[in-house]
Amino acid sequence: MLAGKIAIVSGVGTGLGRSIALALARQGAGVALAARTESILESVASEVSEMGGEAWWQRFDISDPNAASSFVAAVNERFGRIDILINNGHHKGDFLPLAQTDVSQWSDIFAVNTFGPMRLIQEVLPVMRRLGGGSIVNVNSGAAVNSNRGLGAYSASKSGLASLTRTLALEVGVDSVRVNGVYVSSMVGDNVHSWGAEVAESQGITFEEWFEQKQREEFALQRMPTPDDIADVVLFLASDMARSVTGQNISANNGQWVVGPQ
Repeated sequence: MLAGKIAIVSGVGTGLGRSIALALARQGAGVALAARTESILESVASEVSEMGGEAWWQRFDISDPNAASSFVAAVNERFGRIDILINNGHHKGDFLPLAQTDVSQWSDIFAVNTFGPMRLIQEVLPVMRRLGGGSIVNVNSGAAVNSNRGLGAYSASKSGLASLTRTLALEVGVDSVRVNGVYVSSMVGDNVHSWGAEVAESQGITFEEWFEQKQREEFALQRMPTPDDIADVVLFLASDMARSVTGQNISANNGQWVVGPQ
């Protein structure tokens, strides 16, 4: 589906970022990988190469206001085009009640979850306009629409990203650039295993018992999605299969929550 396309994937790690990069590469896209950890970037790039794909990587700190310009310029110089941008940078927030949080400390959270993605978008838009179009997918969180205690700062930053997604779609549609988002739920992976193990221990049950109960009680499909599950949704939005979809924030959550139009 993506033969001849070049995609930037930010926030490449061992979980969703990796799955997204591999999903795009399997469909023929060359991938430019961005993250702070060089060892992970090297590992994912090697996986892409082993499957016969083309990968290039550069260490990238999305919270650095000056990083987006030089990174996008390097990608454009390397490949000569940018067709797809996947914003997958993630800051988990401060986990504090809003009455106790220090708003002056929110800058780091917004720098990663809101401002960083916006800077990348501003840098890739001229390239996409020159090419006659493109697709931008902002990986978001269910916290933007399904609030929980202690996630005030995180939810605010992700709600901002969702709002940017809608407005940008209206502003750049004339350039045939589509902008969409994906609200991600809990996913199978290291984070779930670490905090799930703590919760299970506090309840006097095994992790496996806790995990089975969580899947049964919280997910309509009775299972927690994997990073590969979510990556396929991102792939759809990035591809021409979704050529009529823009300005949408899609919940990919196996029915962990159901909300009205956002």
